[in-house]
Amino acid sequence: MLKDYQFRTILHRFREYKKLIKFRVDIIVALTSVFGFFLGRKEIAHFDTVFLIFAGGFLVTATAHIINQLIEKNLDEKMLRTKDRPLVTGAIKKKEAVIALFVFSSTGLFFLFKASPIAAYISFVSLVMYAFLYTPMKQVSRLSIYIGAIPGALPILIGYVTATGRIDAPAIALFLLQVLWQLPHFWSIAWIWNDEYQGAGYDLMPVKGGRSTQNALYTFLSTFLLFPVIYFLHHIHFLHIEIFFILLLLTFLFSFIAYVFYKKPEIKSAKKLMLVSVIYLPVIQFILIINQINQ
Repeated sequence: MLKDYQFRTILHRFREYKKLIKFRVDIIVALTSVFGFFLGRKEIAHFDTVFLIFAGGFLVTATAHIINQLIEKNLDEKMLRTKDRPLVTGAIKKKEAVIALFVFSSTGLFFLFKASPIAAYISFVSLVMYAFLYTPMKQVSRLSIYIGAIPGALPILIGYVTATGRIDAPAIALFLLQVLWQLPHFWSIAWIWNDEYQGAGYDLMPVKGGRSTQNALYTFLSTFLLFPVIYFLHHIHFLHIEIFFILLLLTFLFSFIAYVFYKKPEIKSAKKLMLVSVIYLPVIQFILIINQINQ
């Protein structure tokens, strides 16, 4: 009975920590760094380097999310989607969370430094921007979305720089692709949860007006920003011509879903756009990996 109780206690703590660090998001971000690494590397990679990038990226991202929840604890209490977070419920105490963030950040940055000092420096900048610029800025300006898109896109740059040791034209294009993808992705989320965001004091849509046709239009138009980046990747000979047209087609489909949302600006169509955006990015990354394999 005692062992069973201990197991349930450990399992409960693990579940609470998953909420604290946003486990699934951390995994996605870490995998994005690994994608970036393989996009910059042509020969077979050593497993230890891949592990360092993945583990380091995971831990640093987890640190950013802990700081985010520490700063926004009082605001999280006001929203249905965040009121069960462990700092709000008291399942994890503030002191414990602070200890965890120091352990995670130091270990994560150490791993990344072992993989590439440049990657560690970029990761540190990303952590500072997300936790201490984007997070507090959300409460005062909708421009925070543009600021937050930068640390949100740095993981793919971190992986690429680890592989190549430089920031070149493909690196910048891959970074911009990730930055610009976040605009329709996040604005669709902001549309879905608009009432709760505004109730907590956030105004995260492109312009004032909440769920307005104008905000749906800006969300749709933001998808067009992806096309020049894809063309640039082709222009610098990073893409095979077949891959170039496949990416154009996928981006057109993404834009079309955004257009449907604009023509019918409802929560249902916003959810569809958000889902398509979640599918779009990893599919694009996977195709880019295939492109590199065939170089």
